[in-house]
Amino acid sequence: MSFEGLKEQRVAGPKSWADACARHRWRIPPDYNIAVDCIDRHLKLQDKPALYYEDDRGRREVYTFARIGELSRRFANALRGLGIKRGDVVALHLPQMPEAAIAHLSLYRLGAIALPISRLFGADALRYRLEHSEARAIVAEPENVAKLDSLRAELPALRHIITAGAHAGALSFDELAAAASDRFTMERGSSEDPFLLMYTSGTTGKPKGVLHASRFVAGCNGNDYCCNFLGTGDLYYSPADWAWMGGLLVGLLGIWPYGVPVLAYRSASRFDPELMLNLMERYGVTLSLQTPTVIKQLRAAISHPREKFARLSLRCVVSGSEPVSPELGRWMKDELGTDFNQLFGQTEAMDFLGNCSALEEPLLGPVGKAYPGHEVAVINDEGVALKPGEVGQLALGRDDPAVMKGFWKDPDAMAERVVGRWFGTGDLAYMDDQGYFYYKARTDDLIKSSGYRIGPGEVEAKIIEHPAVAICAVVGVPDTRRGEAIKAFIKLRPGFEPSSGLVEQIRTDVKTRLAAHEYPHEIEFVQDLPMTLTGKIRRKELREREIERRSTAPKKLQEDKTETG
Repeated sequence: MSFEGLKEQRVAGPKSWADACARHRWRIPPDYNIAVDCIDRHLKLQDKPALYYEDDRGRREVYTFARIGELSRRFANALRGLGIKRGDVVALHLPQMPEAAIAHLSLYRLGAIALPISRLFGADALRYRLEHSEARAIVAEPENVAKLDSLRAELPALRHIITAGAHAGALSFDELAAAASDRFTMERGSSEDPFLLMYTSGTTGKPKGVLHASRFVAGCNGNDYCCNFLGTGDLYYSPADWAWMGGLLVGLLGIWPYGVPVLAYRSASRFDPELMLNLMERYGVTLSLQTPTVIKQLRAAISHPREKFARLSLRCVVSGSEPVSPELGRWMKDELGTDFNQLFGQTEAMDFLGNCSALEEPLLGPVGKAYPGHEVAVINDEGVALKPGEVGQLALGRDDPAVMKGFWKDPDAMAERVVGRWFGTGDLAYMDDQGYFYYKARTDDLIKSSGYRIGPGEVEAKIIEHPAVAICAVVGVPDTRRGEAIKAFIKLRPGFEPSSGLVEQIRTDVKTRLAAHEYPHEIEFVQDLPMTLTGKIRRKELREREIERRSTAPKKLQEDKTETG
């Protein structure tokens, strides 16, 4: 099995951005395996820490590359003993913790498919993902076993619940790994083998399963450039959840191939900017991914972080999930005294646009340039590349290694994203004559709130289950803290009246049954909703009305009709 991998995609000593692009060549081995790239290749680093772990329960541990490798081989053998085989889906319902990282690598050794599911999801969202994926097993924390047990009767494919922690009557991660052999023989695989399944929201219907091939990790070389080149003296940390693409790819799978250790922190409480900086200062973190929402929270909570946390070792901060305003970018550089780069991607295609200030001082307005090896363009509906300054759909080459393999059980959905030789991202943008790309908007109604991509259709489907709701529409509205806030327009059934109690019922229902980050921050009760001639809700009209209303009277939101969270 080849030990070449992500590191081999790096251009040695580039003198400029243009030099790196000109000299780049993809060299992804045909038998590429992520576990080999992340752990096994580091023959000289086996005693070096790979993972520092801390949680709010007092647990602190350090795992070397050798220990991570051994445990991932043991757990791979344990899974094989439970009947998990190549191509099977195994769900990981875990936060940032050692068991999550080890389970990922174990599945890649097996040739199985990892399905990360955020702890934010409620029972309905969890059931859908497990049912649609036909997951054979799930690894979860003990506190979620009761929730999973209540779903098992509806999930005939789900054979095993494994707990990362003690739980009476459940399979134990630690016991399974301890009882298994530390020798594991990997079958020869392919860089085109599926390894990761993540569900992403669409504007209509249920979330779609995005399936990635192993070469996806090697194809996301933008991770190296946005960090101003990863080195063995670095330490990476981000609060981004490993159940989301940015947190997993940028924060774990794209870090370990360079021999760089990762800090993981698990907390059951809300995000605390001061705790995060204290953690990063104490461990000597040099690299971090922060969403724009987190940066805004940091700026609001601590006016001069460099003065309060004078021993911070940060050398580069990366931000993604949505464009960063020039003002926020300047604040990061001035107040944290660190290099700052943007990174652009989505669940379906990651890390193909961004900055690398080590090669070129970036502009703060655009989301970046195409990283070396990636052909990116702005196209029209016929797949023709547009001229600089013209707005169209942002796209990258269909055969780019950073593009998804397809949609789970839905080949037609993948075909809809392909335009000629291009893969369309669904984002509107334009390019200037220097090769910088400027984000404009989505081509659809997808909501980007606090770094999450939220499909209005799934939220609407949950709201309409309430007996008081006749019809509803959900849109994203401008919000200074979240980027976009979720707003629901609701027409009630006869016999029901608007009230603060009803607002709270609807919010709580969505928050607990769907997801904690998908509840409507604002609810407006209306008599009618704008419709097309074919009976479809005109979300665009609602969204544009809200933008106009907020630009002319941002603090007067018709309080008699609107409840704001």
